[in-house]
Amino acid sequence: MIGKEKSLKEICDVSSKEVLNLYDNWLKWLLNQKNYSPNTISSYSYDYKYFINFVFNHLSASKVSLKDLQKLALRDFRSWLSFLKTINPNLSAKSLARARASIKSFYFYCILIKKIKSSEIYNLANPKLPKNLPRAVSENQIIKVINILKCEKNKFLQLRNTALIYLLWGCGLRVSELLSLNNKQINDNYIIIFGKGKKERIVPLLPEIKIKITEWIEWKHKNFNYDNDALFISRLGKRLSPRYVQKLIEKLRLQLDLDKNFTPHALRHSFATQLLMNGVDLRTLQMMLGHSSLSTTQHYLKVTNKFVENVYKKTHPRAKEN
Repeated sequence: MIGKEKSLKEICDVSSKEVLNLYDNWLKWLLNQKNYSPNTISSYSYDYKYFINFVFNHLSASKVSLKDLQKLALRDFRSWLSFLKTINPNLSAKSLARARASIKSFYFYCILIKKIKSSEIYNLANPKLPKNLPRAVSENQIIKVINILKCEKNKFLQLRNTALIYLLWGCGLRVSELLSLNNKQINDNYIIIFGKGKKERIVPLLPEIKIKITEWIEWKHKNFNYDNDALFISRLGKRLSPRYVQKLIEKLRLQLDLDKNFTPHALRHSFATQLLMNGVDLRTLQMMLGHSSLSTTQHYLKVTNKFVENVYKKTHPRAKEN
């Protein structure tokens, strides 16, 4: 989050009709041409709202026009970033980077359709983001989670949530990918995933994971008659929301007194780390995780290198002697 939204005016109140149409068409372009997820588009729209409000106040304009956006200088964009930091001193470098990417995307679209010739925003230096190591969950923690799910008396919650955790951990899925799954994407030995940018990939299914998914699907079909192909549904038959998964993980973390790094995405990290520790090559891991860039997958090497170093120190005769 960037700041308090109460003080912001609606985009339509501060934009000329032309700029408002550009904004609407930009969002459609992000969805239909760039294949961005609804969550990403929502975040970009949120960032844009702060930006257009800043321009409105910064230029003391009655309505922000296309000409106003065109004439913004480098110092104006720097003032905008300073404004974001002012309204939220705790704003992370990652949030600032996303805000910058959002507005650059808007300007790129305007240039693409030849509404704007160029923009000084492209002369803004890219921020240096801290490279945090992926945080994995230990196998013992996973076993504890699975055991507590087995004790759930409600059969609906027990089967559904067990299958959900198995897929996150055993297939390395993003939460968005998990919740967008339909029954027909589950095959005998693999699942078909539509990841970021709607890119399709195939992830193998271990027999143990397939059993848990099959148990859930069969029970669901016997006990519910919803006209919904979604793999994971609520009691009302609606597709589960990301917030539900977050709450589920938070509840399990508190019940088992697990470390705060036990998050839905940490299960994906665990999947990647365990595969690397057991000898999978980076290219294969990249395909299974759905990374567009190999450099993203290479971050996991830092984790496994520490593991190899610790094993070496514990097992090599010379290391033992020292």
